[in-house]
Order: sequence, then C-alpha cells, then structure tokens
Amino acid sequence: MSTIKDNQIESAVPEKIAPFLHRSKTNHTRAGESKADARYWLSGKRLVLHDSANYSIQLSKQGQRAWFPLGTPNKKSAAAKAAEIYIFMQKHGWHATIEKYKPKAKSNELGDVSSVGKLIKIACSISSARRESLNAYTKALRRIVSEIKGIQSNRKYDFQGGGVAHWQGAIDAVSLDSISPSDVVAWKNKRLRDVENDPLAKRRTITTVNSLIRNAKALFGKKILPFIEQKMPIPRPLPFEGVSLEKAPSMRYISRMDPFAILASAKNELAITKPEVFKVLVLALVCGMRRSEIDNLLWRAFDFSNAKLSVETSEFHQLKSEDSAGEIDLDSDTLALFRGFRAQNPTSLFVIESPNAPRNEMKARCYRCNAVFKVALDWLRSKGVESTKPLHTLRKEIGSVIASEYGIFEASRYLRHSDIRITSAIYADKKKAITPKAFAGLLGPTPKEDSINISEHQSTSKQKTTRTRKPSSK
Repeated sequence: MSTIKDNQIESAVPEKIAPFLHRSKTNHTRAGESKADARYWLSGKRLVLHDSANYSIQLSKQGQRAWFPLGTPNKKSAAAKAAEIYIFMQKHGWHATIEKYKPKAKSNELGDVSSVGKLIKIACSISSARRESLNAYTKALRRIVSEIKGIQSNRKYDFQGGGVAHWQGAIDAVSLDSISPSDVVAWKNKRLRDVENDPLAKRRTITTVNSLIRNAKALFGKKILPFIEQKMPIPRPLPFEGVSLEKAPSMRYISRMDPFAILASAKNELAITKPEVFKVLVLALVCGMRRSEIDNLLWRAFDFSNAKLSVETSEFHQLKSEDSAGEIDLDSDTLALFRGFRAQNPTSLFVIESPNAPRNEMKARCYRCNAVFKVALDWLRSKGVESTKPLHTLRKEIGSVIASEYGIFEASRYLRHSDIRITSAIYADKKKAITPKAFAGLLGPTPKEDSINISEHQSTSKQKTTRTRKPSSK
C-alpha cells in the first residue's frame, strides 16, 4: 500500500480509478458520433439511393419525418451536405429546413400530404393486400373519420350524380393531425352508449366498431408505414395508437334450420325450374363453399373420375387465403347431379351460368352471378332462414353436420379453415340432442305420480348399488 503524505487528503476511492473520476466533466464526443459530423453519415447505410443516382437522407423532428435529396452521387460530398442540413434543422427548425432544402416539396410536406386522402392513396399504392381488402380498409377509415368530424351527406350513395365523390372529397381533405387516439376512443364509446339499453344492438355494434377499427388500422400497418413515411409525414401518435378493441361477443353458431328439409325442398322446387339457383344451394349446403368461390367456380374443378371438387385460385378468382384451397369429397348423389348438369352444358366454362362476365378490375367485390344469388337468398328467407347472410349460414350448417358425424377436426378440414379454433368458436353447432340419463323417469305428469316414481327409483337404485359382503372365514 502506498503511504499518504502529510499534505495529502485520504480518499476512499481506489488509486487505480481515481484519475478517471477526477477528469473534467466536459462531454467529449468521439469523432463521427454526432450527426453534425460528416463522418457519421459515411458509416452504415445512412446515405441511401432512392431510384436516383444521387444520395438522400432521412431526418425527423417532433413527429415529422422526410427524405432530403443531397444532389450528388459522391459519398463524401453527400455526407458533408447531410451534416449541413442536420445542423441547420437543429438551429432553425423543421419548417425552415423544408423551405431551404426541399422547396419543391414545400406544399406537399407542409400542406395536404398529411390528409386522409393522401394517406389512402399512398398506402394503397404500397400495400400488397388484395384489392377487395384495400377497399374495406379505405371504407372503414373514411367512415370513422366522417363520424368523428360529423361529415354527413344525403348523397353519399349517389355514384352517378357525383354525391359519392363529393362526400369522399370532404373526408379526404381532413388532416391526419386532427384525428387523435382520444377522438377514436370517444367515437367508439359514443356508439356503444347509444345502444347500451338494447343488448342485441350492442352486440352488433361491438362487432361493427371492432371491424372498423381493425380494418382502418391496416392502413397504418407496421410493414408499410416506413414506406409511407418516405412519401409523407405521419403525425405521432398514430390515430389508432393504443386504441383497444372491445371484448367480442360469442359468435358461436346456433342452428335454427333443418338442412335436410331445405335440401329436399330445393330439389323439388328448383332443380328443374331454376337449375342455377339449385346448383348454388347444393354447393353452399352440401359442399360448404363460400359465395365468392361459387361465383367463379369452373367446370374443370370437378374431377368426376375420382369424385373430387378442387377449390383453388384461378385466373378469375383469388381465394380468401392460401388455406382456403383444398379438395372436397363428393358423395355419389352429388357427383351424379353435377355430372348430369355438365352433360347438359358440355362447353360451358363456369358451373353457374350468368350473362355477366367476370369483373376482376373492380375495387369492390362484384359478383358475376349476383342475380342468381338474389333469387337464392329470397328463396332461403321464404323457408325461414332469416340470418343476414343466408348462403353463409348454409356453410355453417354443413360444418355442424360434419362435426356431428365425424368430429370437429374433420369439419375444420371440410370447411378449409386455417385454424380449428375458428370452426369450434364460430361454425359448428351440435346436431345431436344431449340429455342427462341419470334423471330419466324421475319427472312425471302429476306430483303424486312423481313422488311414487321417485321413491321407487330410489329404492331400486339402493338395491343395485348395495354390495353384499361374504362372511370372512376365520
């Protein structure tokens, strides 16, 4: 141990680390660690080429974010320009930086870029989602914004007269900055309070608001948001950030129809007079197919030799998901039925005949066989199928039948679900009566007979359950 001199104050700090503690507290940033230093921009992938020979950088400040062109393909010059822009932004702020270094983009970066319409346009151009899905996302966001801002119009369904365009234009002009998470929460709670005295209406409203929020949030998805921010500033927090969904009510299917009676009536009433409607009902109830799958089903999907029906993506229709693809086994009656229909129209392309051609270019879902579907829906409602989606109810019904006959796993495979929990929670209802056998015979038509039956049943049960013991031999 070193000795302490007379004029030296004793310290509890070890001698080896004392010099480090007594250094000056001045911040010594190593070269290249500061964004104000050109060397910072030379490291990593901070200088980016975006479809251009010249480099660009991305800067952000207080929730605003933008790409700045550096105007040179030379990396060192670009790094020096990047440091210059950063220093200017720190000193003069975001708007002044846009003014100086992005003058052509001023109207975009500071003006209508943050509008609802601009977000929809950019998100739809970047997203890889299906056209129908993007249409659902767009409709959901516009509906939420219109209700929050009170933008209503009696002409919002007037496509030909321009009412739709006017209504959408008013919504699209709304700034994203003006839609906060608290606004979305207040909108959601107001819709729920408006129906709190009607339990059934509240169940429907919960399903609706959950669907609207889930679809609208997809336009701010994690996968596309970074690319959207390259083209427009996105305010923080995001409009749906932290907004939770309501606990969903039970969606379990409860059967209120007799599928055997429905099928028998359809055969008697429609097989000859309206064969296309009859085919739709058979494909939905017996084969469990979705309306969109029936709409563009091709005759080549039938394998009559092996009694199979293939459900797959074609040039006319994209399946709901990859899991929706599969093969359906056909029983002898169904096989013979469609073999007969095919013999009547051996050159037809589509199973369901319709004068309309497929319209794949439409943004919204447009059914080729809409007229046939309408007749089928009206017929089902006349038979007591009063659900909002009678054709889809037939799909749930066959799921329940298969689950009862073969089990829930086979029902899930038959319906081509991606997860068996979907089948269990939503589709399959029990088709067999289940009653406790232990109480059989205890309840009679009159109280007097009941008491006699109960006493007799109890005495009989005691005699059956009492075990006799043999005397032990000693």
